[in-house]
Amino acid sequence: MKRLIILIVGFISSVNLFSQIQYSNPNSLSNNIIQNLSGPRVGLTLLTNGDLTETLSDEFGLNSNLITQFGYQFEKQIMGDDQVVGLVEGIVFIGGLEHGLFLPSLSGMFGARFASGYEFAVGPNISLSGPSLVLAFGRTIQAGNLNIPISLAWVPSTQRQRDSNYDGLKESYNTGHRLTFTIGFNFRTK
Repeated sequence: MKRLIILIVGFISSVNLFSQIQYSNPNSLSNNIIQNLSGPRVGLTLLTNGDLTETLSDEFGLNSNLITQFGYQFEKQIMGDDQVVGLVEGIVFIGGLEHGLFLPSLSGMFGARFASGYEFAVGPNISLSGPSLVLAFGRTIQAGNLNIPISLAWVPSTQRQRDSNYDGLKESYNTGHRLTFTIGFNFRTK
């Protein structure tokens, strides 16, 4: 119950990381308090050894620790000043398609983006390995009206317990770390 409350509070207070901000005209900041910077994302996830990789190997025959990710990032940028803005994101990924698998992941994040284009965020993540925390950082490259966010996200391994199949005792296991590199795009509108 305590984990569920923490997860719900994390989602409610979610704000983002990987994004893009335009500081070419400081006067435009007051005209548009919230900007929609949503767009598609693709990436690769490296899975370290743990319960998730064991389950994928045992149940689906996956013998690779690398999977692709395809998804969409719903992002709102909340204007601050001309040095930093707040971010709120929801990120939906489907992984493992190249292996014939459907591995969903959902993250809610909150963070900040700086005038330099660098950004960071933190929030809850839900995937097949259960609820976890996700930490991310990145940078957005601007090419005219096109924003290209490049991000690196880390879901740390957590130690969990489950009932043993043999003696009724609890056994401990680690989920394994997940490191995801993503790139995407969205268009800036005037």
